[in-house]
Amino acid sequence: MNKLHGILLIILSLLLPAAGLHCEVVDRIIAIVNDDIITLKDVERYVHVEKQGKYTSVNEYLRNLEFKEKIDIFISDLLIKQQARKLKIDVSDREIEGIIENIKKQNLITETELREQLKKENITYKGFQEGIRMNVLRSRVLARVISSEVNITENDLKEYYNKHIGEYKEEEYRLKQIFVSGQRQDGAQRVMAAYKLLNEGKSFEEVAKEFSDDPSAKTDADIGFVKREDLMPQLKDPLVLLTPGSYTQPIQTPYGFHILKLMEVKKSDTLPFEAVKDAIQGKIVFNESEKRYKEYIDKLRKSSYIEVKI
Repeated sequence: MNKLHGILLIILSLLLPAAGLHCEVVDRIIAIVNDDIITLKDVERYVHVEKQGKYTSVNEYLRNLEFKEKIDIFISDLLIKQQARKLKIDVSDREIEGIIENIKKQNLITETELREQLKKENITYKGFQEGIRMNVLRSRVLARVISSEVNITENDLKEYYNKHIGEYKEEEYRLKQIFVSGQRQDGAQRVMAAYKLLNEGKSFEEVAKEFSDDPSAKTDADIGFVKREDLMPQLKDPLVLLTPGSYTQPIQTPYGFHILKLMEVKKSDTLPFEAVKDAIQGKIVFNESEKRYKEYIDKLRKSSYIEVKI
């Protein structure tokens, strides 16, 4: 699940749309990659040009260093898409929505809170979906290409299992939450005020009704049972230190501020090695493919026709 959080952070950094320009930029072809062309409008969706003053011409706009760096990223992604077509690899809309649901679970946020954060980052929901699709596509292409080159033995799998045994102990937390949205200008002050009242003895439920932006505030702040593995590290790690009835200090995430109260812990037996063996192999292949990404892209570039027209 940490991977999903990692996915989210990558998307937020790459899918920044173009800032408002001071002159109209006419669409034009800026690159050719094998049989595909890239136009200015194609890249503008992925570029955030930060420059004071006015652009006096299209060429000045195109010479912007950050823009050129994003074109390079765009070309790499296009090469991956071309390989995906050759290998008949796809990512369905249903899979994308499943990943988005996991992102919400990881961060203990609602659909509304997610969309508010995307709006704050100037990312459309469609752009967010496409960013996830690209990341999954990249991982699958790399895994397909690299998997035949990675020799993983049974001992390797068992060694990983034993080193990460804690990941395979299913554990659920029943939680209550006070959530202060990052959209608030006074979010940090507001969550500290809530935390102060808790320390002074005011009930968690009362403080939640007064301060929490989460819909659970109307139901005694109870968000039910959450699997430990579904939570992002910032939220999961502090819970390990709690006993039922105690609460965390304010925790900041990309979406705002959380105070979590642990109500109950459900534990089950450790999942047996055979039940998670395939998942471990997939994880090892994924980690190895990420290491080899640059090497693979360089190889694709050398074997492709690429002409940048700026």
